[in-house]
Amino acid sequence: MIQTVEKIFREYFPIPEERKKTILLVEDEAIIALSETQRLKKNGFKVISAYTADEAVQIATNDYAIDLVLMDIDLGRDEDGTDAAVRILKTRDIPVVFLSSHTEPEIVEKTEKITSYGYVVKNSGETVLIASIKMAFKLYESHLRLKRSEESLKENQELLKATLRSIGDGVISTDELGNITDMNYVAETLTGWSRADAIGEPIERVFKIVNAKTKRRMRNSVDVFSPKEKNMGLENQALLISKSGSEHRVAESSAPIRSEKGYTVGSVLVFRDISKEYNLLENIKESESRFKTVANAAPVMIWVSGLDKKCNWFNQTWLNFTGRSMCQELGDGWAEGVHPNDLEECIQIYSSHFDEREAFSMTYRLKNKNGDWRWIQDNGLPITNESGIFTGFIGSCVDITEAKEALETLAKDLHEREYLYKELQHRVKNSMSMISSIVEIEASRSSNPKLENTLGNLVNRIHSVGNLYEMLYTSNNSHSVRLDRYIQKITENLLNAFQEKTKEISLQLDLNDLEIDVKSAIPLGLILNELVTNIFKYAFPKKQAGKISIRLFKEDSWVNLVVSDNGVPFPKGFRTDYSPGLGLQLVNMLVDQLKGKIQWKLNGEKEVSIRFCNKEEHSDQFIFAKS
Repeated sequence: MIQTVEKIFREYFPIPEERKKTILLVEDEAIIALSETQRLKKNGFKVISAYTADEAVQIATNDYAIDLVLMDIDLGRDEDGTDAAVRILKTRDIPVVFLSSHTEPEIVEKTEKITSYGYVVKNSGETVLIASIKMAFKLYESHLRLKRSEESLKENQELLKATLRSIGDGVISTDELGNITDMNYVAETLTGWSRADAIGEPIERVFKIVNAKTKRRMRNSVDVFSPKEKNMGLENQALLISKSGSEHRVAESSAPIRSEKGYTVGSVLVFRDISKEYNLLENIKESESRFKTVANAAPVMIWVSGLDKKCNWFNQTWLNFTGRSMCQELGDGWAEGVHPNDLEECIQIYSSHFDEREAFSMTYRLKNKNGDWRWIQDNGLPITNESGIFTGFIGSCVDITEAKEALETLAKDLHEREYLYKELQHRVKNSMSMISSIVEIEASRSSNPKLENTLGNLVNRIHSVGNLYEMLYTSNNSHSVRLDRYIQKITENLLNAFQEKTKEISLQLDLNDLEIDVKSAIPLGLILNELVTNIFKYAFPKKQAGKISIRLFKEDSWVNLVVSDNGVPFPKGFRTDYSPGLGLQLVNMLVDQLKGKIQWKLNGEKEVSIRFCNKEEHSDQFIFAKS
């Protein structure tokens, strides 16, 4: 057989039987107690009997399974049922129904003062007794529900009071007529009214607000005729005048209080002191106003953007330049004026630096109000607030068209000058080569050995200077030369000039990379030429083998040029401060010209050391070249 859902449900989830109500029957007459017990059990009650007042109190206060006490009044000489009921009710909240043969008004009134669950006269019949007991149970259930509601209401009231005490806003509640029904501590503090004094007063008297500018009385947001929700805000111009006369700038909001059926039964007003926030807002507005005033007067174009990368403000200088309105430029509108060929790079630079919160500088062409493309130098900086939080970017722009054109013209002029300068170096080199060639021809035709020697020395000197101009011509630098390379050139030319005498002579060069200005390079080259020429001529007679060493190095602020050889010693009576020949005189003069020092080592291996100070007026002459 197919079982119904109800049968299956009852089989697996049986409904528990309702517990029988337990009645404590207090009756000193055993026969009457037995009769009443049978009646009660017959009607579905469980019965426990007690014959004395003490027994009844003992059972009722210890057995919490008892649901109702059916109390006889006459329980003997010592104590009656009313006294026992009082003792029970001091310990337990339990319904007590009196069952007695007394009908005297004073007895009935005495029981009514003890409990109100019923009074049944004995021999009234089973129907009356059972009906009275059932009515007592219903009254007791109603009593419990009311008690729980009162406790819940009390808890809610305590919770509401705690909430109102803890919140930072002032709260005032009113009835439907606008009279105050409650207020919290913050409301007391701001209005200057105590809660006790304010309750019952019209809200207009306690919550007195005026316009901050005009000082005229304002109506608060609680409207007893058409209450509706209103919001507070910092833009509010309301001043709350407290009972003592102090003023507080406040923001307020209100909402109606409605019953379960939707009827308006009052209103609640919420307000707070916004003096600090308002002053801060006013300071920010004033700061922004000053910034915009200064920025609008600035000769440079200024823009500001927010966290969304969109521009939200341009100064008047920008607007005057582009001839467009603020609305046209806001957001990405400014990009409409950027040259199409520059726009992509401009946006890429701006966006990438914005993401990295880094400053940038870029140039692009921007159309002015006349429709001309002008070159703009745009410098952007990230903006942070007092807490260091990034809030956007600010940029300043200047028109650099004239400067850019001037730089381009200058660069062109410099290029032409460099070309002319190199051409001049080339012509000087060629001219000196021509002069040296003419001198060489004259030297070769001369039959006078002394004249031939003099002309040969002159050729070497011309070559020394000519090498410098050749280096300048082939170099990208027209103001300085590498001294180490210049020395190599000079020594190569001398080796070629004295090749017949230098086959057995080794030349050792130890040269640091060093740059020197052209003006100082010429005397240095001539000095080296004279020193090495003299070594080739006189230090190694009869093709004697030997060694020549040239060193160039920097020591602190001094540049050192050291020339040494291991050839024959200087002749007896040789003087370093005087010589009839031109060579030594030329060396001393050129060292003086450079404001340098010269030292001679005459014993053993000969050595000439020349030092040049790299300070004071010569501080810009010598620098180490970057390797």
